[in-house]
Amino acid sequence: MQTTSNIYCSRIINLLSQHGVTAAYCSPGSRNTPLLVALDAVESIAKTVVVDERSAAFQALGYSLVKRSPVLLVCTSGSAVLNYAPAIAEAYYAGVPLIVVSADRPQEWIDQDDSQTIRQFGVLSHIVKGSYDIRAIPEGSGREYTEEMGWYVNRTVNEAVTKALEGKPGPVHINVQLAEPLGLLAESEPRAERKVSLIGASDQLAPAMLRHYSSAAAGAKILVVAGFSAPSHKLRVALERFASLPNVTVMAETISNLNDTQSMSAMIDSVLCRMTAEDKEKMRPDIVISMGGALVSRMLKQYLRDFPPSMHWSVGHSNYFCDCFKAVTDIFDISPERFFSQMHHAMVRSAVPATPDYSAQWRRMREEALEWSERYIEGAPWSDLKAIHYLLGNLRLDNLFVSNGTAVRYSQLIPHRCHAEYCNRGVSGIDGCTSTAVGGAAAYSGQTTLLTGDMSWLYDSGCSTLGAVSEKMRIIVIDNSGGGIFRFIKSTSGLPAETLDRYLCVADMPDVAPVAEAYGIEVFEASCMAELADGAEWLQQESDLPRLLIVRTPPEESAEVLRNYFSRSSSTYSDKK
Repeated sequence: MQTTSNIYCSRIINLLSQHGVTAAYCSPGSRNTPLLVALDAVESIAKTVVVDERSAAFQALGYSLVKRSPVLLVCTSGSAVLNYAPAIAEAYYAGVPLIVVSADRPQEWIDQDDSQTIRQFGVLSHIVKGSYDIRAIPEGSGREYTEEMGWYVNRTVNEAVTKALEGKPGPVHINVQLAEPLGLLAESEPRAERKVSLIGASDQLAPAMLRHYSSAAAGAKILVVAGFSAPSHKLRVALERFASLPNVTVMAETISNLNDTQSMSAMIDSVLCRMTAEDKEKMRPDIVISMGGALVSRMLKQYLRDFPPSMHWSVGHSNYFCDCFKAVTDIFDISPERFFSQMHHAMVRSAVPATPDYSAQWRRMREEALEWSERYIEGAPWSDLKAIHYLLGNLRLDNLFVSNGTAVRYSQLIPHRCHAEYCNRGVSGIDGCTSTAVGGAAAYSGQTTLLTGDMSWLYDSGCSTLGAVSEKMRIIVIDNSGGGIFRFIKSTSGLPAETLDRYLCVADMPDVAPVAEAYGIEVFEASCMAELADGAEWLQQESDLPRLLIVRTPPEESAEVLRNYFSRSSSTYSDKK
């Protein structure tokens, strides 16, 4: 088999393979030819070609989220690497190990009006864990120079992968300067590269420290807050044991993948919106223990800022200092599963009596909130909430992706079960939600469902080109005439209708149906409950093509239904009218 004559490119790709990289998303180009040829010669890495680098990066993000392993991105020089930025920012804050390898012109040609040449090294430095630059092989270089540079390439790649995977994972950027000629080939000579392994330190709390903190926790009212995180059976078991203590309650968002069997702990806003100021003061926790990523719930963030705990313990590996509730007192750089396991064991043995009814009080409020929520939705008219409630309650959900905007917010209100749930909440942007789900579907053997809005899907519909969407994928588009979230949130909902529709909701967007059909996606449309029931059944049937269900809902009525949901003055929708 032949490979590139550029020995550095071959070493980079071979070493990435040895580090466990098994998937690569690459985009066409000229300058990255040696990298693409080297990649093609390594059979252990599966290659996906995506013309649009922005979509390629989000697909790699989704693949890595589901596989929970590093994924390689390869692009050409110039603006190509800039198109990676939205997904790389998401990967940085979401803790996803993407390995960006960008081709570049030799240093001497930067700022010399040569085509597709920018100041490329370090262009992602603020949103990656590390930036690395590999110089071009100078013409006429002797053996001594190339051997030393070979050592440098090996060291750099080992360092980059180690950085991507240590502590809280994240993206890294390796910039490779490549000089002409770019297309020369050579016989492939497989060789084992020197692979450097990182041996982690003990993930334990010291005995004295454990005694100190478990004593403080044993008699305190404890609220555990869980933002987005990858599925983890060990963490789920450890948290369930910890939450069995009578002085502990949990508020876990659906995308934390840590909900209890009834998904009751996910009903955060449904509970908080019905609490008075007196209730909130009464239930104020002494200690908040937070883990995972950024929260969707503004209500929970505001509650803990308005009624701050005496102590806030932040648990888990992180790449930055975070004080979201303005109350952090202690940061534990330890895996949450080890923390909760050790703390539970120590608190059970503690002689300090626990607050006996704190967990029970929250449980009662959740049960009342669920009963009220079901009654309200049953009486509500056709709307986003009504439709999504039916779908999440009646569909078989394996891997579920939800887009930012209204989709992720509705998913927090409705108890549901799935294998795993994902959302791009690192940055919380609208871009790339569909591409991320497409990448996730490529990494999963079961069915992947994407719940999204019409604006989000149209924005990222280009990822459906070149047959990228798996036939196992099911897409639900809530078509409420544009950005429905802007009709609900306080900062924009009061704007004049003309301004709202034109500049924010963008109500005159193209129709979803013909766009999806042009990409070879089967489409079914529903505009009422009867059609929705038929659509849900159709969505779950076997097919050789991906399927998309368009749920057309009235925009103003949907916003009104959701606004009224958060008013605690009544028990049914009709009470609001």
